[in-house]
Amino acid sequence: MNPKVSVIMPAYNAERYIREAIESILNQTFSDFELIVINDGSTDGTLECIRSFGDERIKIINNKQNLGIIRSRNIGLQASRGEYIAKMDADDISLNTRLQRQVNYLDQHPEVAVIACKLAVMDESGELIKVWPEDYFISTNQQIRETLPKTNCIGQPTVMMRAQIAKAIGYNEDYKHNEDWGLWLDLLSKGDVISKLNEVLVHYRVHATSTTVTENAKSVEAKTINFRFKYLVANCFKPTRVLLALLKGLLIDLIKWISPDILLRLFKLIKIGPFTLLRTFFRVKRQLKEAESSVSHLFFFPYYHSGGAEKVHASILETVADKRPMVIITGQSANAALLNEFSKHSYILEVYPLLKFGPSYRWLTSRLKQMCESRAELICFGSNSAFYYELIPSLLPHTNCVDLIHAFVHEYEDGPEKWSLPVVQRLNRRVVISQNTIEDLKNLYQKKGLDSNLLKRVRCITNFTDVPTYTEKPTHPELRVLYVGRGSPEKRIHLISAAARSCAVKKLPIKFHFVGDVQGFIPESDKPYCIQHNEVHEVAKLNELYMDGDVLLVTSSREGFPMVIMEAMARAVVPVSTNVGGISTHITSGVNGLLIDERDEEKIVLWIVTELELLLKDKEGLKTLSRSAYHYAAEHFTKENFVAAYREILIYN
Repeated sequence: MNPKVSVIMPAYNAERYIREAIESILNQTFSDFELIVINDGSTDGTLECIRSFGDERIKIINNKQNLGIIRSRNIGLQASRGEYIAKMDADDISLNTRLQRQVNYLDQHPEVAVIACKLAVMDESGELIKVWPEDYFISTNQQIRETLPKTNCIGQPTVMMRAQIAKAIGYNEDYKHNEDWGLWLDLLSKGDVISKLNEVLVHYRVHATSTTVTENAKSVEAKTINFRFKYLVANCFKPTRVLLALLKGLLIDLIKWISPDILLRLFKLIKIGPFTLLRTFFRVKRQLKEAESSVSHLFFFPYYHSGGAEKVHASILETVADKRPMVIITGQSANAALLNEFSKHSYILEVYPLLKFGPSYRWLTSRLKQMCESRAELICFGSNSAFYYELIPSLLPHTNCVDLIHAFVHEYEDGPEKWSLPVVQRLNRRVVISQNTIEDLKNLYQKKGLDSNLLKRVRCITNFTDVPTYTEKPTHPELRVLYVGRGSPEKRIHLISAAARSCAVKKLPIKFHFVGDVQGFIPESDKPYCIQHNEVHEVAKLNELYMDGDVLLVTSSREGFPMVIMEAMARAVVPVSTNVGGISTHITSGVNGLLIDERDEEKIVLWIVTELELLLKDKEGLKTLSRSAYHYAAEHFTKENFVAAYREILIYN
């Protein structure tokens, strides 16, 4: 009987890491597989290591001479017997649920040809050091379709493919060192669907002898240009959108590669728009000059668009509005939802275009440095802004620097934890919104060998929300479930839409309402079961949606303590959330909300459907949770405590 999955692992002189790689496959929760290991003419102890396992699921193909990784992968493809093909490299590690998660996905989504997952990069010792941005921040099918013609965003050792499709195309030896990228583009050109699980299931090792490191050392740009050119030539008689995007990318790469200094600067200037850059430069120069003498605080925030973090930032500005602070907006806001709130309490400087062009970036850095040097009492405060942390080393040691962390993420991901590590000693105070984050910082400081006394500079300040007069929810024949927030990978909105579909299949009277820009994060197959309200900027309209809602559903993989939970509880909406970040600090499961302790995404969906069905039947239990949620919010989420705490840090520090 053929196995469900064939795992293909080429290996060449891999004795140092292959044991760990093989063990990570043998220890999978899914066991119906064969592991085909192709020893590609190794001259070390690789073959002996493979044979030492004695596991009947391991099939060894021994190339008598080194044929190269592309031919070895194709040999493995043709020898495979499984319905699905999983790729694996001999120096990587697959987390033990990887095969199960990918098999389940392909079984449930027959329209998908390839299912990948995310990867985290580890060093030679197995220490996780970073993520691959092109992989980590590209999750949805649409994002994959749009990104692959520009750059490879699918990690080769993370994929599982339908065997019939993989064998029909195979790896093209003309695309050496980019054979996987070529295969993904071939699939896209045929109209096949490539999907990605929004979770890290593979640890990808980078070491001195890995193919990635040795090839990138020769020139990433030259390698990319060479591949684009070869692919275009090979497919020039089959024009598709994929080829047009590749051609555009090739022209851009040539400009950058031929003259990496002058032409690259010119290209960036053209991309930004010279008039936009000049207009921003003169506006910022004038605003800095006008406000310089009166500003007591410099705030660095990325956006003023709709979002929980942005609401908090606007409230922080209000606490020191009498000092007329200046806010440096370092990102490109998606909308102007909170611009008026920011402007009421501060001077606004939007500097995003200046940060994209080297000379203007250096001018701004120098100008802000001069401003801080001339004002010894000036306080700098930043949150979620990479530019803020980049600026700190250039400031004089006496400059008072404070930051705010909303949600702790791994330091190998892009975020304040990673950006702040080089300047932790320079931060006079750090603010977090939950006690859990203090523990996370403690572990991080220990891991990085930082002085534990630095933790004394960390203070927890809980956010607040306006709490209206209590109004008991009317009893509806149906249960009304809300999602409120932006669409982003860590929010895992697809789990909520999957729950909506499951409830519809079971014919449960449960309606799922989505408030926010979530269009690209709900699978097409789930959209008929989701009521989308798009972004709601009017406070009265948002309050109306809260007042009509029974349950707020949060399925994030990471959070601090979201503003939406506070807003919902203050309006007697029962929060149902994954137990991440500081959420359990305020939600006691079964008392004022429900916590999801499952980690597997399929189990999360099943849990949600089961619990919502119970709430639907137990109207009195739902009312009890609703009242408890409100009273907790009224007691703990007060504005007075928030204002006093921030004024202490920002004025009386």
